[in-house]
Amino acid sequence: MSTLHAKTASNKEPVSLTRFAYDTGLSIRTVERYCKLGRIFGARKHPLTKKWWIYPPAKLLCQPRSYQRKEDTSTPMTSTSLDAEQA
Repeated sequence: MSTLHAKTASNKEPVSLTRFAYDTGLSIRTVERYCKLGRIFGARKHPLTKKWWIYPPAKLLCQPRSYQRKEDTSTPMTSTSLDAEQA
């Protein structure tokens, strides 16, 4: 994954949601949704203004950071049990 903050003048300054959306080619609403889901590394919501800011190094994640694979506990149904009930 490449860092998306390389295009800005200073790597220490945060980027607005609108600027990040423009740089990545995504819509503003999609970037906001990705921030809420945790799919943008470096996204933080300002505590007073409640606006999203993207801090370097910003990366788009394929999976959200909170994603954990759950074990499949379901058992497949066998055809032998169905045949026995029908007979």
